[in-house]
Amino acid sequence: MLSDYFDNSYAMVGLKDYQRASKISPDHRLRLGKDYVYVRVGKELTPLSRKHVRLAKQGWLPIFRVSKVEKSVRYDVRFWATPLPDVKDWKKAFDWPTEGENFLIWITVKAVNLSGEAVVAKAEIAPVPKDPSVRRRRKRAAKPRKDLGTYSWSWNLAPNGSAKGTAQYTFFPVDDPEKYKDEDAGKWLKRTEEFWRSAFADATEIKVPCRKATEAYKAAHVCQYIANDHGELRCGEGFYDRFYPRDGAYQIMQLEEGGLPEAAGKAIVSFLKCQGEDGRFFGGHKNQSPQLDANGQVQWALLQYYKIYRDGQWLERVYPQMLRASKWTMQDRKRAPANSPFAGLVHDAPADGERLGHAGHGKTYHIVGYDFWNLRGMLCTAEAAQVLEKEDDAKELLAEAENYRAAIDRAHKNTGLKHFPPSWEKAGTHWGNTETLWPTELFGRDDPRLAEQSRHLREEFGGGYIEGVIQWRGNPKTQAIHPYMGAYTAMSDLVRGRHDLAVQDFYWYLLHSSAANAFAEGILYKQRFAWSNTIPHPTGACNYANLLRHMLVHEAGDELHLLRAVPDWWLGEGEEIRVLRAPTHLGKMNLVVTGKKDGVDVTLDLPERNPPKKVFLTLPKSSPLIGSLEAVEVIERENQKKRWDFPTVVAAYRKMRANRNPADK
Repeated sequence: MLSDYFDNSYAMVGLKDYQRASKISPDHRLRLGKDYVYVRVGKELTPLSRKHVRLAKQGWLPIFRVSKVEKSVRYDVRFWATPLPDVKDWKKAFDWPTEGENFLIWITVKAVNLSGEAVVAKAEIAPVPKDPSVRRRRKRAAKPRKDLGTYSWSWNLAPNGSAKGTAQYTFFPVDDPEKYKDEDAGKWLKRTEEFWRSAFADATEIKVPCRKATEAYKAAHVCQYIANDHGELRCGEGFYDRFYPRDGAYQIMQLEEGGLPEAAGKAIVSFLKCQGEDGRFFGGHKNQSPQLDANGQVQWALLQYYKIYRDGQWLERVYPQMLRASKWTMQDRKRAPANSPFAGLVHDAPADGERLGHAGHGKTYHIVGYDFWNLRGMLCTAEAAQVLEKEDDAKELLAEAENYRAAIDRAHKNTGLKHFPPSWEKAGTHWGNTETLWPTELFGRDDPRLAEQSRHLREEFGGGYIEGVIQWRGNPKTQAIHPYMGAYTAMSDLVRGRHDLAVQDFYWYLLHSSAANAFAEGILYKQRFAWSNTIPHPTGACNYANLLRHMLVHEAGDELHLLRAVPDWWLGEGEEIRVLRAPTHLGKMNLVVTGKKDGVDVTLDLPERNPPKKVFLTLPKSSPLIGSLEAVEVIERENQKKRWDFPTVVAAYRKMRANRNPADK
């Protein structure tokens, strides 16, 4: 079994909605602002290294364990974070920085004698000048903190005996570093686990027969909560630590569909602040400000929020901003003259995803994804107008959308391609042009351009998928794949009914995660590196969570599609799929699927708030429905030709890597 895909696997310990968190490096250095502490164990006090795999407790809790065996002694090291022990209300302080931004990080070392003879075990935790795996921009290294102490232990262990040492470090400097030395580590470890379990006790429960898949879903929630800053969605800790509407739209979708309404309610406010005087919603940082996809993404995020919670007053409040954004699109589409090949499209602009005119430098292009997102935003605003019974607005918006769609079709015809390119000039690497049927359907599911798009990306673009993942070819010097961007193609194929492709993509996505179930941005696959150390990546986490949820439960207008794409073995005898307390556009629902010898037994509580007009349950021929379900149409599909599970994808990866580099055999 592959212990950890990444050779630069980072983890993150911190608290929900605090502005800072601490990253643990691949060689298990703990970062405290600009300072680091390192763990050394054994007779020679050698440091932990990358080869020692870091695991999360239960696969998802932000309590991390690293083990090292030296001769006859096993050293178990744990990391976790808590509020400062002297806070007045520790439960509230876990949930929000109610008593300041500082927090305490605990490191424990347990030495266990595995032999029948007495041995000496040693451990040390101490500050170090810097982490060599992190490139420093400043020429001068920062002065080390004076309050970071050194902890050293030497234990005489009886046969099969054990001993434990505890170190504590505050994230920010304190006057008295000895203040918490007598605190009970066991008590605070128990409180940490108690908080994180309670944080998701009422959330959507998704449990599938694949343990890693289930644990990665839970870990994705933890990633969002720690990366959040005072309710604002952030795209990283130590990298991309700011709000981006492009990523945030998918991140808040995870919170909404994950049954986390309080977090979603705080997060949605940030989207409303990203509108310029001209009406366009802009990206959340200077390099994204001139890019045009955020305009549609925010409109979709605002409608998605309404569709989950059905708060009419809220929709009435945000509708004027949505309409202003669509009006901007209407005006911008008039820029190009009628005889231009770009007539009816939004103007040329830089794009960092497609790697064209990045950050506003160099030649700009007409980005296909910008047109897709602005068309989607216009359709979302039209739907909001219909809900609010603003019929004149709805009529105007829908007419404009049809005109816009016609312009997109003309531009596509001008390319001479069978698929959609990254830009109408056909330059760039694929990104927003893959968001065709996801998160809303812009084209017919049987549109031949979409089937060709999937085939082209999987088989032709740059030589096709690598390690089951789309390539990102924005830099000729960078040989990279991009799992979370490839999730958009997986979702398109899921909507198209290509369950086999969606399941295959799902497991390749899961392969590209750490042993502690963290996801990355782009990946330098030859080195097995998350580029720029972008791990754990909240967008990578949310796209995984969203993919799993929609494989199980997917809305399409007033229709509800169940099990649209799952591995056949998840439905086998003795297996169970659970989706409980799941918010949908139609209301909350429950689904339990239990595999029996003769098929599957399904317990289903359909949404009652807005009852679906049609409900479809897709099952393979090998797992027919036992009995019947009222108001549910069963769609029988072919059995999958190949079993996809985690051991299968690991074996496929190992074979692929060995063929690429015989030395890896």
